Amino acid sequence: MDYVYHKTNRVLHVGCEPPRSYYIPFENENEAMAGERGRSPRFKSLNGTWQFRYYLSFADFSEDDLPDDAISVPMSWQMLYRRGYDIPQYTNLDYPFPFDPPRVPEENPCGMYARTFLLSEKQCEKEIYLNFDGVDSCFYLFVNGAFAAYSQVSHTNSEIRITPLVKAGENRLKVLVLKWCDGSYLEDQDKFRLSGIFRSVYLLFRDREHVRDIQCVPELNDSLSEGTVRVRCLADAVLHGVCKLYSPAGRLLRECRVKTGDWVSLSLSSPKLWNAESPTLYRAVLLFGDEAICIPVGFRRLEIKNAVAYLNGRPFKMRGVNRHDTHPLLGAATPFEHMREDLIILKRHNINTVRTSHYPNDPEFYELCDRMGVYVCDETDLETHGAKRCGNWDYFTDSSEWTESYMDRLVRMYERDKNHPCVLMWSLGNENGVGKNQTAMASFLRERDPTRWIHCADVSRRLTDSYEKNDPSIVERADLSVTDVESRMYPSLEACVAFHLNNPSRKIPLFLCEYSHAMGNGPGDLADYWALIERYENFLGGCVWEYCDHAVDVSEKNEAPRYLYGGDFGENQHDGNFCVDGLAAPDRTPHSGMSEYKEILKPIYAEKFDVRQKKLTLASRRDFCPTEDLYVSYSVTRRGKTLFRKEIRDFRLEAREKKELLLDLPDEEWDFFSHLNLSYRQKADTLWAKAGYEVGSDQFPLGTEAPRAPEKQDGSNAVSVSTENDRIWICAGNVTWEFRKSSGLLCRICSCNTEWLTSPAEPVIWRAPTDNDRKIRLEWERLFLDRVHSQCRSFSVEMVNRERVCLSADLLLGANGALPAANIRLTYEAFADGTLTFRIRADIRNDIPMLPRFGMVFRLRPGAEYLRYFGNGPCNSYADKCHAAHAGEYQTTVTDHFEHYVRPQENMAHNGTRWVAVSNRAGRRFYVSDCGSAFSFNCSHFSAEQLTAAKHDFELVPSDDTYLYVDYANSGIGSNSCGPALLPQYRIEEKQIEFAFRLCVTDHREDPYFLYSR
Repeated sequence: MDYVYHKTNRVLHVGCEPPRSYYIPFENENEAMAGERGRSPRFKSLNGTWQFRYYLSFADFSEDDLPDDAISVPMSWQMLYRRGYDIPQYTNLDYPFPFDPPRVPEENPCGMYARTFLLSEKQCEKEIYLNFDGVDSCFYLFVNGAFAAYSQVSHTNSEIRITPLVKAGENRLKVLVLKWCDGSYLEDQDKFRLSGIFRSVYLLFRDREHVRDIQCVPELNDSLSEGTVRVRCLADAVLHGVCKLYSPAGRLLRECRVKTGDWVSLSLSSPKLWNAESPTLYRAVLLFGDEAICIPVGFRRLEIKNAVAYLNGRPFKMRGVNRHDTHPLLGAATPFEHMREDLIILKRHNINTVRTSHYPNDPEFYELCDRMGVYVCDETDLETHGAKRCGNWDYFTDSSEWTESYMDRLVRMYERDKNHPCVLMWSLGNENGVGKNQTAMASFLRERDPTRWIHCADVSRRLTDSYEKNDPSIVERADLSVTDVESRMYPSLEACVAFHLNNPSRKIPLFLCEYSHAMGNGPGDLADYWALIERYENFLGGCVWEYCDHAVDVSEKNEAPRYLYGGDFGENQHDGNFCVDGLAAPDRTPHSGMSEYKEILKPIYAEKFDVRQKKLTLASRRDFCPTEDLYVSYSVTRRGKTLFRKEIRDFRLEAREKKELLLDLPDEEWDFFSHLNLSYRQKADTLWAKAGYEVGSDQFPLGTEAPRAPEKQDGSNAVSVSTENDRIWICAGNVTWEFRKSSGLLCRICSCNTEWLTSPAEPVIWRAPTDNDRKIRLEWERLFLDRVHSQCRSFSVEMVNRERVCLSADLLLGANGALPAANIRLTYEAFADGTLTFRIRADIRNDIPMLPRFGMVFRLRPGAEYLRYFGNGPCNSYADKCHAAHAGEYQTTVTDHFEHYVRPQENMAHNGTRWVAVSNRAGRRFYVSDCGSAFSFNCSHFSAEQLTAAKHDFELVPSDDTYLYVDYANSGIGSNSCGPALLPQYRIEEKQIEFAFRLCVTDHREDPYFLYSR
């Protein structure tokens, strides 16, 4: 045959059934309502091992070839790149082939899949359909040697009737899958470009006369007191059946006769409504012939009034993430348990919305969202971002030549997913410009489904551009009526307020389809966005970019993961690690950014606490449900010890209610190491967590008393000074400090024959750039901040008295060939009690926009492995990323005190620190405490320079030494890898910095609070 269909956008499908709603037929009502498709005799999975043959080019393909290898289905074939099956290629914007639509290169990689399957005589009495839930990018199907079908559109299903082509006994399928087709121009999404059969393949056995499509529309009256389910079934013949409506508990409520082609209605009073907090599902069961089909029914109503979005009559918020299909071993394949685990993680972190970026997800994903309570912005498999680079972003969207392709993708998504209550918005695609094809898509949806909203970020962007640039012509081809929400990507907070929230011309709610870039150690601006979202009713919410890192695990069996990203496979065209941008690692281990998001979105929070009156004000963030499923546990900790713990179990807040609680606390004068800790927990098991699971937490300081200076020495100890050439030794009891006049630095500490330093302690301003530093990093490196080192201009020693020596060094901090970054006055005060105080005054060069960090680094000798501190923890804490961390005393090891990212970077700093101690096996402790103001610290077996140089986590080889960074501050994290610049309040922009801390070395018997008087 002529294989020409993939070369033209005039042929999209051959031999395929019209799109329909997703459902699986069963043989009785009970099986249908249980919904386990693998248990249906009418379902036969063809997943598993298939025969496979890969071709570098379609020109090499021959119909007579036999597959010579095996591959797992579903899976992307590039994940077997070691066999020579192409390579994973990550590109964000640019097309991976020349721009010449609709043509694609003749050197088009392809794969031939083949397998056999057995059919019984009974099965052959049925109509048999072959279903492909996802094939990238197109395929030609042969059944028992005969051509059966062609289909394209990677992320929705293709169904083929194969009844005339199969027989009882053994049958053979051959599927030729091509990497590119004309549809690839519409699939330029920001992801690894992967190919093959990446979703399930299965057979359905239907009655000879059967229902083809089902539409189920739940409706509510204005008062929400009456519900009606309208149902229509379509078939190729007139069929008669029964429709039954079951309650959430499985009780039969209504029943009626139904004829295909006609609408029937089933009504009930006081229906329980569906929302993310209470995803109550009824079930409609259709009985036709020997088939039973179950459709989920969720009663909910969407409205927009005065630019405010309402669900079931109440304003609400969409607290979301963007989610790609990605698996470190399977590529774009998403096994059911993989999808289920994703949603469990999201629900555990208080996330209630998924935007299916940038294509429809697996059909089973929506069934999980229905049951677990997750709102979905369902996105058409459309992105033409690369056309922007080629000069006309609107090229496809405004072209009549591509209207059929656009409509095909929208209609297939709509028809498949139309019965799912979780879908609140239909999205017309992502980053595909504007034009007439969006108008056609919106018109179809307006006619077919007025119950849901339409989303189109591209039109919103064009509208905003016209305001910001004061140029109305920008929206000339943009039909603003195609969208029901105004959707933006990565706007600044100021832009949200000025152009949207406080703009009376905006009549629809604001929704950020992408914001807060979670790349690497990020994001750091979540709290600021959510303060704004909660403040404005017309701010519907948004979806963080994104849920999970994309990477390929190339580890061998029993090895730790070894993740690769763009450029690691020898490809010339790629976008590096820009795909490693999620709240979770590729194996779904949540990053600290996920914990941050959880705390910001927690369903209840403490607004304030009156220490004297012991009154706590709690508020609910819930939009619909009371908090009767939660209880409050509270405790008081002081100096690392929990004094008591109590619970309030009969606690209840209505949605959005505030209430005061009186806590049972003892009457005491608390010091500043004392805190009230609040934990909000589940009373019962849910689909995503066990009883007792913490959904959020809060903390309040109980004491405000500032640290006091050490008590005056009794005169029994003395400090001595000795010098020799360049060296100065200060001795106090068992401690000896050694300084160098030439460097002005502390270069040795010895106590009880224990040496602590392997190199001098020196000032630092460089941190290993986070992914969200990728833009400011260029400025930092232009100013040589990554190369600075200290030089001593002068050094002096003063014996103040027998109990105190003062040493002063004037340092220049700069890089070779560059102006000094800072002038530093470093003063050391050595005391007879064995403490050494560092006082640092720095004058920063005026043209440095912001510093990465400012502090001192101590490189400790091997054996300094045990870490204990009082500060914000246990996860990392920065100025703008600190809500998941609480003040307290924490213990860990230096090895474990590290957050692994696919690309190494700054991590695990703790601001709000009062003291930190690193000890060895003998219990000897290197101890740093504040001098009245809390500091930030970081401690690991990696230097900032080592983390900066490494491109992959698996390249890191931990040093035997320990690097302890004691910082005045660390700049915030933000999300400037894609989002707006870091807010000024989170930057180190001061031009004069003063910073002080104390250092001492002690043994394990010392109380770590000994420098603070009680």
